[in-house]
Amino acid sequence: MIPSITQKTRVTSSDKKNGIEPVNRLFLIGNGFDCAHGLQTSYNHFILWYVTYCFTQADEKGEYNDPLINIHRHKHISIDSGYIKTFKDYLNHFYECGFSGLDQQRIHFKNTLNTNVHNPYAVNILSGFFRRLLSKCSNTNWVEIENEYYTFLKEILYSEKLEKRSAVLEDLHTRFAFIIQMLEKYLVQIPVPEPIEGYRSIIDGPILARDIVSPVKMKEEQLPNETLILNFNYTPTINAYFPKDPKFVAPYNLNKRINFIHGELSTPENPIIFGFGDELDKDYEKMELEKSKGFFAYIKSFWYFKTSNYHNMIRFIDSGKFQICVLGHSCGLSDRTMLNMIFEHSNCISIKIYYHGNQNENNYTEITQNISRHFRNKPDMRKKIVPFDKTEPMPQAINDY
Repeated sequence: MIPSITQKTRVTSSDKKNGIEPVNRLFLIGNGFDCAHGLQTSYNHFILWYVTYCFTQADEKGEYNDPLINIHRHKHISIDSGYIKTFKDYLNHFYECGFSGLDQQRIHFKNTLNTNVHNPYAVNILSGFFRRLLSKCSNTNWVEIENEYYTFLKEILYSEKLEKRSAVLEDLHTRFAFIIQMLEKYLVQIPVPEPIEGYRSIIDGPILARDIVSPVKMKEEQLPNETLILNFNYTPTINAYFPKDPKFVAPYNLNKRINFIHGELSTPENPIIFGFGDELDKDYEKMELEKSKGFFAYIKSFWYFKTSNYHNMIRFIDSGKFQICVLGHSCGLSDRTMLNMIFEHSNCISIKIYYHGNQNENNYTEITQNISRHFRNKPDMRKKIVPFDKTEPMPQAINDY
């Protein structure tokens, strides 16, 4: 149910005269928010879709070629081998084992008498980086493309000879650009979900004084003065909570703004930002001293200059005290530069985590551990993070993602 907006929760001019301070709210929206709405937007979902797309094209046309993979369909070899009967069985088999042996001439099965059959496809994986992504992608493991990208960059930094680095980096980024292109192609065909009522009370509800340890004079329940929704997703899921129908504008959309900080699908003026963002890493400092060109091609900081989104976010956190609400963002290292600035900002007075799971099994502790990596001042971190018993789970369209 949408909470009522009463005069008691607003900060009036009279309240300000009595020392009551207005407080803003900053939402960090991550992929978990999309997943909570039932969307298959994880990188595993994307890679499985991409591989399925490639093999489907090869099945229909006899072969498929792109910057990452070449596939030729052997028409004389049946896909029905006893253990594998359908195209779906074929892909599921390789997904279960991190696509190990995908490019081999024979397929090896466990727990079956028919352990060695001809592969009906001739597969050539053209990119070492993509091969690594495949190896990390399985039904028991979640691949993190941006983290793997940065790890690959560091390996180039330390393993390649100086005269080869620029060429190796150029090759990596040609293929990385194609991955981004295919990621957008995948995401744009996912339908926008219906809003979940539980999120309205989170987005429109008051800030609770009990969540804040810092010496701030405020009401027990106080509506935020301004709300910024910092959307790290490329998808428009959050837009469902801000209908363009005029009858929904007030009071629920009052003083609320959405910032697609990492870009929007099919929006050239706000291009997708995909890569890594950790300027605090020691290896990043070494990259800055490198003569080889290309290390910064997909470092997020340089992509932020393409729009005003980053500056608008800075203006918001500089404008007054704020509480952070984490909704589906893992707070991982791929956004460390930005998150360090936000979390350690003197105006940040509270960090409230909405977790995935239940009271007994959830990701609350994992997120707190990720957040800790962005803090140099650990006592400040412990003061800001709202304890588990004062937060709540994220509403879900489905039971699990």
